[in-house]
Amino acid sequence: MKYFGRLAPAFLVCTLTPACQQSRPTAAVPIWQSGEYALYADSVVQGRYTARALSRTQLASNYQSLANAFQDPRITFKFSINGKDNELPPGQDNVFLALPTTAGATLETPLIPFGQRYVDPRPTPAKTYLAPNTRLKIRLDLRPVLAAFKKDGFYTTFKGEKLYQQDFKQVFIAGSAAPLSLDFDNLINKPELEMKDADGDGIFEVTLTLNQPAAAQTTAQQWNKTINTADFPQYSSDYPLTDALYNLALEEARRAVEPDSTLRTGKEWAGVWTRDVSYSIILAQASLQPKVAMKSLLR
Repeated sequence: MKYFGRLAPAFLVCTLTPACQQSRPTAAVPIWQSGEYALYADSVVQGRYTARALSRTQLASNYQSLANAFQDPRITFKFSINGKDNELPPGQDNVFLALPTTAGATLETPLIPFGQRYVDPRPTPAKTYLAPNTRLKIRLDLRPVLAAFKKDGFYTTFKGEKLYQQDFKQVFIAGSAAPLSLDFDNLINKPELEMKDADGDGIFEVTLTLNQPAAAQTTAQQWNKTINTADFPQYSSDYPLTDALYNLALEEARRAVEPDSTLRTGKEWAGVWTRDVSYSIILAQASLQPKVAMKSLLR
């Protein structure tokens, strides 16, 4: 919204001047191009990928992110009791180097005691990335926690909080590389991230498949406007792409409002988060949705 808001006056003025009338964009001539991509009035073309505005309310794309081809093999993660961020202080994650190995083989972490940070001492080889469909077994030693339960009836986390034995329910794994997630509040909704102690010896394990090609397609293939935004400021130009992006931004702004009339932080991040909401309000929402912005700040 910030950028389109600043560009809109220039586009609108341009359409009224004789010079611009003579040089109006056409779909066949790039507005700008580099060695990497070309920008047209209705599309962006990057090699074999094209994102195109079919109309002011429709977008289509065959783009696929190349990020999966260059994923860091250093996997960072934390263990979580009852779906809470209660193992290690912020910024201190466990780290395991998931180097490529024989096809189909399962990598395995050392046995890591809960609350004792593990950092793989091996250096990362140059130009080495996480292989597709890497299977990784993560092993957790929860016996220090269970011993504290038996001795004192509770375990004291790094925050100084007491976790009582009767409140212990589940153990999860959290992290940044899919299918891992750092959304601790929603770990309970991801059963594949729950760690299990199959034989009751206090050793919890989970095996995950990382960098799955099936999960590489994270870009929506199409957008068709479905939400009424007629009450918002409207914008049109000779550039179908910016028109469609502007209308998409309006729809996303409306979609971001919770039933209680506050701004949602993200798809998997419900509720009002001070930093995110403040930034959104500064950029656009104060003028676009003032009552929602006000209620979010008060919340």
